[in-house]
Amino acid sequence: MYSAVVFLHIVGALGLFASIGLEQVGLANLRGASSNAQVREWLALLGGLRRLDAPSGIVILATGFYMVAARWGYHAWIGVALLGMALMAFIGIAGTARRARAIRTSLPATDGPVSVALRERLTDPVLRSSASLRAATGLGIVFNMSVKPSTVVAWAAMGVALACGAAAALVPWPSTRPAVPAAGEHGANS
Repeated sequence: MYSAVVFLHIVGALGLFASIGLEQVGLANLRGASSNAQVREWLALLGGLRRLDAPSGIVILATGFYMVAARWGYHAWIGVALLGMALMAFIGIAGTARRARAIRTSLPATDGPVSVALRERLTDPVLRSSASLRAATGLGIVFNMSVKPSTVVAWAAMGVALACGAAAALVPWPSTRPAVPAAGEHGANS
């Protein structure tokens, strides 16, 4: 039974990282979208990721609690991992999901080119920071789960992971396609 639970725990982690990878692809393509129709398509991908990452998170937590009860008991690295999971969920909701909703709400019904105002929303640095910090937090959790370090090392590993995620978020994005000013907008292209 324990081996099956470990397998499911790993499958949950794979699902979570697949979701993080697809989110990175979706965000990169949102930044490069040239039409409202393309924005709609990539937003649909981002919205659909909840069907992958939410069940993956539930599987990770359920199997993790089983392993703690059946074999491990409580250790600091487990607590740090749980806090990391909560942080990942909070950042995803407060950062990515909130901004994706704002983009969806401001998206014109027409399939014309992306306006300057919409381009600003698509290149919001919080979207990138959110994705980078969650990916790095996930790696910090995997380190702690694999190494099972002391309390100090568990916290240090999570700190290093978050610092790496923040540093990755600061690297400039590749240039995006120019936006087309909407009627009444005054942008650099006017």
